Amino acid sequence: MAPCEVSATVRATPATIWSSCFEPMKWESWDPDLRELKDVSGPCDSGTTCTFAMNNGQDIPAELIDVRKNECLTFRGKAFFGTVKFEGNVLYRKIPNEEAISRIDYTFRLHGMLGGAVNLFQRDEVVHGTQGGLDNMVRLSEEAQRLN
Repeated sequence: MAPCEVSATVRATPATIWSSCFEPMKWESWDPDLRELKDVSGPCDSGTTCTFAMNNGQDIPAELIDVRKNECLTFRGKAFFGTVKFEGNVLYRKIPNEEAISRIDYTFRLHGMLGGAVNLFQRDEVVHGTQGGLDNMVRLSEEAQRLN
């Protein structure tokens, strides 16, 4: 199935986005479907593993890949015995010729044996969670930028 792709302009620098949304490994502050990150193996870096403790009670193992401070990160994991796979990518960059304005592109994709079916039948939830996550990233980043 096609990934859910959302974007926004944010009045914050990439460094502020990183420090307010990703570096603390408290992703429940921006992901509306996440209760907490558990069993975090290290800092926000490629190879770090954790468990997404979801609001619906599921615990889903995840891994961070392609993490580049102040630029992007990708996370991936598997649910339902590996039949549903997911991948999220957040790319954020400063808008040229603007002092403290950046763009965030957030893509979330379900795939695997049952991933397409879940995406089809729960598309509204996937879109709502992805857009809600982006909206929260913008809010947290702009609040942090104002304090700088």
